[in-house]
This record gives sequence, C-alpha cells and structure tokens, in this order.
Amino acid sequence: MSAMKRRVFVVDDEPEVRDALTLLLSTAGIDTEEYASAEGFWESAPHDDPYCVILDNRLPALSGIELLARIVERSQRASVIMMTGHGDIPTAVRAMKLGAFHFVEKPFDAESLLAMVEEALARAERESEHNAEAALFRERRATLTEREGEVFDLLLEGCATKTIAARLDITVRTAEHHRGAVLRKFDAKSISALMRLALARND
Repeated sequence: MSAMKRRVFVVDDEPEVRDALTLLLSTAGIDTEEYASAEGFWESAPHDDPYCVILDNRLPALSGIELLARIVERSQRASVIMMTGHGDIPTAVRAMKLGAFHFVEKPFDAESLLAMVEEALARAERESEHNAEAALFRERRATLTEREGEVFDLLLEGCATKTIAARLDITVRTAEHHRGAVLRKFDAKSISALMRLALARND
C-alpha cells in the first residue's frame, strides 16, 4: 500500500495476545496500535479515514460487539475483524450481521489471520483512493463558474451543444466555449470521459 500507511488497530485486554498480534503483523510490514479496552480505542479512533481493527469480543466494560456496533454506525469504511472464543458461533454470527468484515476464533491461525488483514488493508486502500479522487472531483467542480456549472449539468444529461445553447438561451459558439472550459477544468478529453468521471465519483 503506497497511498496509505499499513497500520492495524488491535483491541484486546490480554497483553500477551496484543504482543503476539503485533509480532505477527510486523512480519508482514504492518504497524499496530494497541488498546486494552474498547473505551480507549473509541476515544482516539479515526472518524473518516478507512481503517482496519482486530477486535476481541471479551473486553472489560464495553464489549467488542458493542464497540463494533458503534464503529459501524459511525463509519462504513472500517474493516473490523472480530476475535471470538472457540465455538462461540452465536457471537460470530451476530458480528457478521452487524457488519464485521471477518471473524476469527481463538486461538487464531497466523496464516489465516494475516490473509484476512491483507484483504482488509486492500479494501481500506481502495476506499482511501476513492476518497481522494472524489475530493479532487469536488474541487474541480467548485472551480466552474455558474454558467459553466449549468453547462456541466446539461452535458451530464447528454445534451448536445445546440440543445445546451437553446436551453440556456445563449449562442452555440458561447455554449461551445463553456463546454471546452468544463472539459479543461476536469482534464477530460471528451464528454464520455467527463461522464465516466462524474459517475465514478458520485458518492
């Protein structure tokens, strides 16, 4: 992942488990940030950026399931890997229904867990790239003048230059001028390219 730091949040009240996970993830070049409680994580958890967390269910006070519910309610971009006790299938099912990305039973299999984390980080990277592209699209949209914005909207409707001129009560030449300005500001070589950009960033 070149666009974002490879980091995983580990929330578990057992120091030996946190140490084992930190060592395991470090072998794959993944940094960890450890928390012994759900409350500690919640106070400093990311709000907007995509992230991955390995979350134990059995925690003092606020449980892992309760924290998962809070995370999902606040952000759809978090990939949560729930850790449950051996044979605790009802908890695992509930976690998946709430929106957990994966669940793993303790004691965990190192290879399987690493594969889950890599999958979660790949998802986070895609989300991060999409967020950056969407922000760039909004910035470019904001550079349009009021008239260019009207032309932009009509172009997305599929209107031809003559139709745009008639709809806005301007000359065809003026419509062509605004059309060219819109394409330049979005760095789009054609109307179809402009439409693809708009559709892809429509979030």
